Amino acid sequence: MFLIGWPGGDLQATVTIVAAVAIVYFGLIWATTILWAYRDIRSRSRDLFSHLVGVALVTVLPLVGIPLYLVLRPTSTLQQAYDRQLEQEAILSELHSVSACPTCRRPVQDDFQVCPHCSTSLKEACHDCGRLLTHAWRHCPYCATPREPVRSAARLEFDADAGSGDRGEAPAEAAPPSTRPAGGRTTEEPATR
Repeated sequence: MFLIGWPGGDLQATVTIVAAVAIVYFGLIWATTILWAYRDIRSRSRDLFSHLVGVALVTVLPLVGIPLYLVLRPTSTLQQAYDRQLEQEAILSELHSVSACPTCRRPVQDDFQVCPHCSTSLKEACHDCGRLLTHAWRHCPYCATPREPVRSAARLEFDADAGSGDRGEAPAEAAPPSTRPAGGRTTEEPATR
């Protein structure tokens, strides 16, 4: 009746061969997925518990374990997290390296003497070598000249009054703070309106 016989001889032997090939094939796929899950979880986490859970999930549930593992695994690898951290640190270092005006907080270049936006004095020239110095420096780092202390407006007025004493006039003494009235004028000053 049959012109061509079964490759294994009869139907039962053929089914046995096909079943054995299928079992070996799915066994290799199962072992490969376990190895893949182990490598993948190691690249995504350093936690031993996460390694065990990821591999156990794929091992115990061969067909359902891979989709579950893909949902539960960490989203980024350790290398991606490290690269992202380096990128954030580079951005932060760039932000910190950009000089900003202390008054308006707008970016200024390192060689600016005043802020172009609000005219705040950023640096002043050294009296000896002429290079720009930051206000916080006490000595010029280029020529080692000590900086003159910054004088306040009240000190400059006092020096100007003291300079008039060179012509034979006695400098006006400032009244102590306890004898000044609340308006800040001494009793000798006339009130001007």
